[in-house]
Amino acid sequence: MATITGGNLTLTPSGTNVIIKVQYTATITPFERALQGLGLVLREQIQVLGIDPPGAFTGTVLHTFPAFNLPTSGSLSVTRIVSITRSRASLQEDSGFLDADEIRCRITVSPLNLPVATTGFTDQEVLLG
Repeated sequence: MATITGGNLTLTPSGTNVIIKVQYTATITPFERALQGLGLVLREQIQVLGIDPPGAFTGTVLHTFPAFNLPTSGSLSVTRIVSITRSRASLQEDSGFLDADEIRCRITVSPLNLPVATTGFTDQEVLLG
């Protein structure tokens, strides 16, 4: 599976908005690169999380970046720098307006176009007694 390194979040206030910038490097395995030639798609999904307690890795999803398919050719390392602009108010994840808001982004790279699991059933048997 692809690995994600160097994840960095930058929040830049801009009037009543905030520019949310995410940078990371995805390293794709040679096996995944070969599968991409057969139709595998590696899809990036970035979610902006409001974190409580501070330092946690889970939280409320505040925003989601548009999905992006990683390139299917070239280097096995892909450096991504993406940003979206959202209102400062939409990043308010604490109940008190003057409380600091802890923000983190979750970066997920998921394989698409793989065969799905098949579920089947046997016939039904009845045990008496």
